[in-house]
Amino acid sequence: MQLTEKQLEIMAAEGHLLVTGGPGSGKTTVSILKAAQIAEQHLRPGQKVLFLSFARATVSRVVEAIEYEQQIPREQKRRIDVETYHSFFWRILKAHGYLVGLPRRIDILTPPTEAIALSAIRSGYAAASKLTDAQKAEKAAAEEAERLRLAREDGGVCFDLFAPYVGDILHGSERIRMLLATMYPVIILDEFQDTNAEQWRVVQALGEFTTLIALADPEQRIYDWIGADPERLDHFSEAFAPTEVDLSTDNHRSAGTD
Repeated sequence: MQLTEKQLEIMAAEGHLLVTGGPGSGKTTVSILKAAQIAEQHLRPGQKVLFLSFARATVSRVVEAIEYEQQIPREQKRRIDVETYHSFFWRILKAHGYLVGLPRRIDILTPPTEAIALSAIRSGYAAASKLTDAQKAEKAAAEEAERLRLAREDGGVCFDLFAPYVGDILHGSERIRMLLATMYPVIILDEFQDTNAEQWRVVQALGEFTTLIALADPEQRIYDWIGADPERLDHFSEAFAPTEVDLSTDNHRSAGTD
């Protein structure tokens, strides 16, 4: 594969990176090649590059793209881990959740189980369309309090609490921030435009010792309902002063990735 001038700029860049562009611009493909380059030139034994994305389907496509990328030797492919943000957060919670008051043994509180656990609270309120703003706020606060109780007393942690707890863990422990940076000196943040405030707080902590490569499509905020901020890319630029490369004028889909 012959790289464009902008992709070559990405390959040559050092430090934090912000890569923008729409579908087919080659963000994912060049980030995989960048990860392989880092694995070859900069990683010590036992270290890996971590690629994070939101959807399992995207993770599967990236894993497949890495597998079929003929330019990358097998040994370098083994040094690229790919998983969802939630999966990564869960690993941190299982190892260090006790630091923020969680039991030593915790389990994921799945949405159906969470709905059952909150049913008593929800049954005490009318349909959302009939609630006043004050009642909606009261209901939301009661549900949040119950989620926190379930996590701390029963060890059942719902997905919405993953990022808040991990943010507390990382901001509260420089040792753990350094440990993660030792394991993953470079983390690629796919679909970065979709991160909400709590996930951004995690990213801020990770970026203290880890080099971050954010991939983003400013025009496509798929998970807008979870609280993604249209200013998130500006936040990243202000926090990390990254090299910024815009691939929006490039277009070449490859192996089902962008």
